[in-house]
Amino acid sequence: MSKARIIEAVKHLDLETTRKLLEAKASLLNVTDRQQRNLLHLACSVSCGKLKVSEAVAARLVNDLLDRGLDIESPVGRDACTVLFFAVARARNLTLVKLLLKRGAKATSAPGGGLFAAGWWEDIEILDALLRAGSPIDCVVGVTPFLACWCWRRFEAAKALALRGADVNHRDRRNGKTALHYGVERDFDPALLRWLRKHGASPDIEDREGITPRLKASRKRDRRFLAALE
Repeated sequence: MSKARIIEAVKHLDLETTRKLLEAKASLLNVTDRQQRNLLHLACSVSCGKLKVSEAVAARLVNDLLDRGLDIESPVGRDACTVLFFAVARARNLTLVKLLLKRGAKATSAPGGGLFAAGWWEDIEILDALLRAGSPIDCVVGVTPFLACWCWRRFEAAKALALRGADVNHRDRRNGKTALHYGVERDFDPALLRWLRKHGASPDIEDREGITPRLKASRKRDRRFLAALE
Protein backbone atom coordinates (compact mmCIF):
# COMPACT_ATOMS: atom_id res chain seq x y z
CA MET A 1 0.00 0.00 0.00
CA SER A 2 2.81 2.44 0.86
CA LYS A 3 4.47 1.74 -2.51
CA ALA A 4 1.28 2.50 -4.40
CA ARG A 5 0.69 5.63 -2.33
CA ILE A 6 4.10 7.14 -2.93
CA ILE A 7 4.00 6.40 -6.65
CA GLU A 8 0.59 8.06 -6.81
CA ALA A 9 1.83 11.05 -4.82
CA VAL A 10 4.82 11.51 -7.13
CA LYS A 11 2.66 11.22 -10.24
CA HIS A 12 0.53 14.04 -8.89
CA LEU A 13 3.62 16.07 -7.88
CA ASP A 14 2.36 16.03 -4.29
CA LEU A 15 5.50 17.09 -2.45
CA GLU A 16 3.92 17.20 1.01
CA THR A 17 2.57 13.65 0.84
CA THR A 18 5.77 12.35 -0.71
CA ARG A 19 7.84 13.86 2.10
CA LYS A 20 5.57 12.43 4.80
CA LEU A 21 5.73 8.95 3.32
CA LEU A 22 9.52 9.06 2.98
CA GLU A 23 9.97 10.37 6.51
CA ALA A 24 7.79 7.57 7.82
CA LYS A 25 9.55 4.89 5.77
CA ALA A 26 12.88 5.85 4.20
CA SER A 27 13.10 2.64 2.15
CA LEU A 28 10.28 3.93 -0.06
CA LEU A 29 12.89 6.10 -1.79
CA ASN A 30 13.95 2.98 -3.69
CA VAL A 31 10.49 2.14 -4.98
CA THR A 32 10.14 1.45 -8.72
CA ASP A 33 7.11 0.84 -10.93
CA ARG A 34 6.52 -2.07 -13.30
CA GLN A 35 8.79 -0.49 -15.91
CA GLN A 36 11.56 -0.19 -13.28
CA ARG A 37 11.26 3.59 -13.24
CA ASN A 38 12.18 5.07 -9.89
CA LEU A 39 10.55 8.05 -8.19
CA LEU A 40 12.85 10.49 -9.96
CA HIS A 41 12.03 9.07 -13.41
CA LEU A 42 8.34 9.32 -12.58
CA ALA A 43 8.54 12.87 -11.27
CA CYS A 44 10.40 13.97 -14.40
CA SER A 45 7.72 12.41 -16.61
CA VAL A 46 4.76 14.36 -15.28
CA SER A 47 3.11 16.96 -17.51
CA CYS A 48 2.44 20.08 -15.47
CA GLY A 49 0.08 21.20 -18.19
CA LYS A 50 -2.16 18.18 -17.67
CA LEU A 51 -2.14 18.71 -13.90
CA LYS A 52 -2.70 22.45 -14.42
CA VAL A 53 0.17 23.45 -12.16
CA SER A 54 3.28 25.51 -12.81
CA GLU A 55 6.51 23.92 -13.98
CA ALA A 56 8.09 24.97 -10.69
CA VAL A 57 5.92 22.44 -8.83
CA ALA A 58 7.70 19.58 -10.58
CA ALA A 59 11.07 21.25 -10.01
CA ARG A 60 10.49 21.42 -6.24
CA LEU A 61 9.66 17.72 -6.01
CA VAL A 62 12.61 16.74 -8.21
CA ASN A 63 14.94 18.89 -6.11
CA ASP A 64 13.74 17.13 -2.98
CA LEU A 65 14.27 13.66 -4.47
CA LEU A 66 17.76 14.62 -5.65
CA ASP A 67 18.60 15.99 -2.21
CA ARG A 68 17.59 12.61 -0.77
CA GLY A 69 20.17 10.88 -2.93
CA LEU A 70 18.47 9.56 -6.04
CA ASP A 71 20.90 9.30 -8.96
CA ILE A 72 20.38 11.94 -11.63
CA GLU A 73 22.01 9.68 -14.24
CA SER A 74 20.19 6.46 -13.35
CA PRO A 75 19.24 4.75 -16.66
CA VAL A 76 16.08 2.76 -17.27
CA GLY A 77 14.66 0.71 -20.12
CA ARG A 78 16.08 -0.70 -23.32
CA ASP A 79 17.34 2.72 -24.42
CA ALA A 80 18.86 3.52 -21.02
CA CYS A 81 16.76 6.67 -20.66
CA THR A 82 17.78 9.10 -17.94
CA VAL A 83 15.63 11.56 -16.05
CA LEU A 84 16.69 14.33 -18.44
CA PHE A 85 15.15 12.41 -21.33
CA PHE A 86 11.85 12.05 -19.45
CA ALA A 87 11.84 15.77 -18.65
CA VAL A 88 12.26 16.53 -22.36
CA ALA A 89 10.15 13.81 -23.96
CA ARG A 90 7.36 13.32 -21.43
CA ALA A 91 7.08 16.37 -19.20
CA ARG A 92 8.28 18.87 -21.83
CA ASN A 93 9.24 21.05 -18.88
CA LEU A 94 11.85 23.73 -19.64
CA THR A 95 12.16 24.74 -15.99
CA LEU A 96 12.84 21.14 -15.04
CA VAL A 97 15.30 20.62 -17.88
CA LYS A 98 17.28 23.67 -16.75
CA LEU A 99 17.23 22.45 -13.15
CA LEU A 100 18.50 19.00 -14.08
CA LEU A 101 21.29 20.46 -16.20
CA LYS A 102 22.27 22.83 -13.38
CA ARG A 103 22.39 19.90 -10.97
CA GLY A 104 24.70 17.91 -13.20
CA ALA A 105 22.58 15.96 -15.65
CA LYS A 106 24.62 15.17 -18.74
CA ALA A 107 23.11 16.44 -21.98
CA THR A 108 24.87 13.58 -23.76
CA SER A 109 23.27 10.83 -21.66
CA ALA A 110 19.69 10.92 -22.90
CA PRO A 111 19.06 9.07 -26.17
CA GLY A 112 20.34 11.43 -28.83
CA GLY A 113 21.08 13.93 -26.09
CA GLY A 114 17.33 14.56 -25.92
CA LEU A 115 17.46 16.51 -29.19
CA PHE A 116 15.28 14.02 -31.04
CA ALA A 117 12.53 14.36 -28.44
CA ALA A 118 12.78 18.15 -28.29
CA GLY A 119 12.71 18.24 -32.09
CA TRP A 120 9.67 15.96 -32.33
CA TRP A 121 7.71 18.30 -30.07
CA GLU A 122 9.33 21.38 -31.66
CA ASP A 123 10.24 22.65 -28.21
CA ILE A 124 12.86 25.07 -29.47
CA GLU A 125 13.72 26.54 -26.06
CA ILE A 126 14.44 23.07 -24.69
CA LEU A 127 16.41 22.23 -27.81
CA ASP A 128 18.54 25.34 -27.25
CA ALA A 129 19.05 24.49 -23.57
CA LEU A 130 20.34 21.05 -24.52
CA LEU A 131 22.68 22.44 -27.17
CA ARG A 132 24.09 25.01 -24.73
CA ALA A 133 24.71 22.19 -22.28
CA GLY A 134 26.79 20.30 -24.83
CA SER A 135 24.40 17.93 -26.54
CA PRO A 136 26.08 17.11 -29.91
CA ILE A 137 24.00 18.63 -32.67
CA ASP A 138 24.85 15.92 -35.19
CA CYS A 139 24.66 12.87 -32.93
CA VAL A 140 23.67 9.87 -35.05
CA VAL A 141 20.98 7.37 -34.09
CA GLY A 142 20.45 6.07 -37.62
CA VAL A 143 19.94 9.72 -38.58
CA THR A 144 20.83 13.05 -37.02
CA PRO A 145 18.26 15.13 -35.10
CA PHE A 146 18.09 17.51 -38.07
CA LEU A 147 17.34 14.79 -40.62
CA ALA A 148 14.86 13.12 -38.27
CA CYS A 149 12.96 16.38 -37.78
CA TRP A 150 12.96 17.05 -41.51
CA CYS A 151 11.54 13.63 -42.29
CA TRP A 152 8.97 13.94 -39.49
CA ARG A 153 7.86 17.24 -41.10
CA ARG A 154 8.87 19.07 -37.94
CA PHE A 155 10.16 21.87 -40.09
CA GLU A 156 10.40 24.52 -37.37
CA ALA A 157 12.75 22.27 -35.43
CA ALA A 158 14.65 21.22 -38.56
CA LYS A 159 15.22 24.85 -39.51
CA ALA A 160 16.29 25.74 -35.99
CA LEU A 161 18.88 22.96 -36.02
CA ALA A 162 20.12 23.98 -39.47
CA LEU A 163 20.53 27.58 -38.33
CA ARG A 164 22.46 26.39 -35.29
CA GLY A 165 24.97 24.49 -37.38
CA ALA A 166 23.52 21.05 -38.05
CA ASP A 167 24.87 19.22 -41.10
CA VAL A 168 22.13 19.68 -43.71
CA ASN A 169 23.91 17.25 -46.03
CA HIS A 170 24.01 14.29 -43.66
CA ARG A 171 23.29 11.00 -45.43
CA ASP A 172 21.26 8.44 -43.49
CA ARG A 173 22.82 5.06 -42.80
CA ARG A 174 20.16 2.99 -44.49
CA ASN A 175 19.75 4.68 -47.87
CA GLY A 176 22.51 7.26 -48.05
CA LYS A 177 19.88 9.94 -48.61
CA THR A 178 19.99 13.57 -47.55
CA ALA A 179 17.19 15.90 -46.54
CA LEU A 180 16.89 17.09 -50.14
CA HIS A 181 16.46 13.50 -51.38
CA TYR A 182 13.58 12.99 -48.98
CA GLY A 183 12.12 16.41 -49.63
CA VAL A 184 11.91 15.80 -53.37
CA GLU A 185 10.57 12.27 -53.23
CA ARG A 186 7.99 13.10 -50.55
CA ASP A 187 6.75 16.22 -52.35
CA PHE A 188 7.64 18.68 -49.63
CA ASP A 189 6.77 22.29 -50.44
CA PRO A 190 9.37 23.52 -52.96
CA ALA A 191 9.76 26.63 -50.81
CA LEU A 192 11.18 24.41 -48.07
CA LEU A 193 13.63 22.87 -50.52
CA ARG A 194 14.65 26.33 -51.67
CA TRP A 195 15.20 27.38 -48.05
CA LEU A 196 17.36 24.33 -47.41
CA ARG A 197 19.32 24.89 -50.60
CA LYS A 198 19.94 28.48 -49.52
CA HIS A 199 21.29 27.20 -46.21
CA GLY A 200 23.88 24.89 -47.65
CA ALA A 201 22.13 21.74 -48.83
CA SER A 202 23.68 20.25 -51.96
CA PRO A 203 21.44 18.89 -54.75
CA ASP A 204 24.30 16.82 -56.17
CA ILE A 205 25.01 14.26 -53.44
CA GLU A 206 24.40 10.67 -54.55
CA ASP A 207 22.45 8.18 -52.46
CA ARG A 208 23.35 4.47 -52.32
CA GLU A 209 21.80 3.98 -55.76
CA GLY A 210 23.78 6.84 -57.27
CA ILE A 211 20.76 9.15 -57.50
CA THR A 212 21.04 12.84 -56.62
CA PRO A 213 18.22 15.13 -55.46
CA ARG A 214 18.66 17.09 -58.68
CA LEU A 215 18.14 13.97 -60.78
CA LYS A 216 15.08 13.03 -58.74
CA ALA A 217 13.65 16.51 -59.25
CA SER A 218 14.33 16.40 -63.00
CA ARG A 219 12.11 13.33 -63.27
CA LYS A 220 9.09 15.04 -61.71
CA ARG A 221 6.40 16.64 -63.83
CA ASP A 222 6.17 19.58 -61.48
CA ARG A 223 9.14 21.70 -62.54
CA ARG A 224 9.04 23.74 -59.35
CA PHE A 225 11.04 21.03 -57.61
CA LEU A 226 13.93 21.28 -60.02
CA ALA A 227 13.81 25.07 -59.97
CA ALA A 228 13.98 25.02 -56.16
CA LEU A 229 17.33 23.25 -56.30
CA GLU A 230 19.05 25.78 -58.54
